[in-house]
Amino acid sequence: MNSFFNTSLYTPEIVLFLGSLLCIVIGAFSKKRNYYKVYISAIFALIVSAGFILFSDIGFNESSNIFVNSMFTNVVKLFVIAIAVAILYVSHGYIKNNQLNFFEYPILLLFAVLGMLIMLSSNDLLLLYVSIELQSLSLYVLVALNRDSLKSSEAALKYFILGSIASAIILYGVSITYSITGSTNYNQIANFAFNKNNFLLSSFGLILILSGLAFKLSAAPFHMWTPDVYEGAPSSVTTILITLPKIVVLVALINLLNKPFFYFENLWQQIFITITILSIAIGSIAALRQDNIKRLFAYGTIANIGYVLIGVITNSELGLSAAILYLVIYTISSLGVFSFIMMLRKENTQILNLQGLSGFSQSNSLAAICMIILLLSMAGIPPFAGFFAKLYIFISAVETNFLFLAIIGVIFSVISAFYYLKIIKIMYMDNSDDNSSFELDNRMLLFLIFISISMFLFIFFANDFINFINNLNIRI
Repeated sequence: MNSFFNTSLYTPEIVLFLGSLLCIVIGAFSKKRNYYKVYISAIFALIVSAGFILFSDIGFNESSNIFVNSMFTNVVKLFVIAIAVAILYVSHGYIKNNQLNFFEYPILLLFAVLGMLIMLSSNDLLLLYVSIELQSLSLYVLVALNRDSLKSSEAALKYFILGSIASAIILYGVSITYSITGSTNYNQIANFAFNKNNFLLSSFGLILILSGLAFKLSAAPFHMWTPDVYEGAPSSVTTILITLPKIVVLVALINLLNKPFFYFENLWQQIFITITILSIAIGSIAALRQDNIKRLFAYGTIANIGYVLIGVITNSELGLSAAILYLVIYTISSLGVFSFIMMLRKENTQILNLQGLSGFSQSNSLAAICMIILLLSMAGIPPFAGFFAKLYIFISAVETNFLFLAIIGVIFSVISAFYYLKIIKIMYMDNSDDNSSFELDNRMLLFLIFISISMFLFIFFANDFINFINNLNIRI
């Protein structure tokens, strides 16, 4: 079906939009306990939206001039919604303890997710830009959620200014592409590029769009905002930033490179080789010097995005599947780690410094074991989940004659393992300077255990997962 008015294409997005409006009404007109009403309504809206994806035949393929759905996009949408529901669940206690229970929080998350769902199915550069802005504007406000914190306000301002510049660069790239090709539709741009007309100008538009998307991915050298924003934002918002936008932008990037700019493969491969090497090197080395937990994981994210981009550079079925798998594993592991960060308190104060973890294993050995599983997975140490994802990426690099990227990746994997092991060492071997006990949220502890078990069981199903992703037909 090829009609713009085919509403089955947009039903989950329409449902989520209407749910967001309903939450605004509930939050605005409820006099008491409006946060909890909006919180429950937001979760319900996400679940209903997921239901429409599941029960509308998840494997269908439909498209219009600007929108496309496939089994791959639908699976990713379900994953995004599941992570969003999980974030609302794990952040509830943190929001309450820090008196950040403003009803705007779940509403802004809904609008951010709405932008992400639209981005996943975008088949037009203008729709891609609009979806990026919808997501970004929501995240700008979320970063500034802690209105009484100077650091949060500073982080939000920096994120807004730099993010706006990145969005402007994307829009400029879109305008150049349109001026050359006469269209913003992916298929029409691809047909134009096939004829090799105006290659130089078209490639300039591509470079600008890729630069803006690299900012959204936190890839070097467009990473400057990441450590400050991750540190300054409330931990519940940092959890959103480190998970959802990354997987969505990656899928949008893969779709972009394999449709309108497929014939520019040599150009964007060279661009991403530079970005990849810089991301891995800067992220791995800078993380070694961090004492703040959130800044450490910010640089860790930059490094891990570099590993993901190796899979994108190969542009092979195995490489793209491995890139998706790697980011899925990293997303789930990060969700578990940040649920731990949000629940960990001493004397009613959240612990954000590495030394604050001293002696933790002695007070709660179960949570410490869970953290070991997640951290070793993020470090890519065998036989944990992250190892298999890195292994598939390196294999794809070798098979596509990018051996030097695999070698660089292996070297810096050893370096990056140090700061993950450093956290484990502090938890198990360092003694606390005070006698105060750690305060743990039992509900969050159960979630941490669930995530850890999931990552552990992945060891036995790694090959099945990579085959599953291969069968989704990533190139939509």
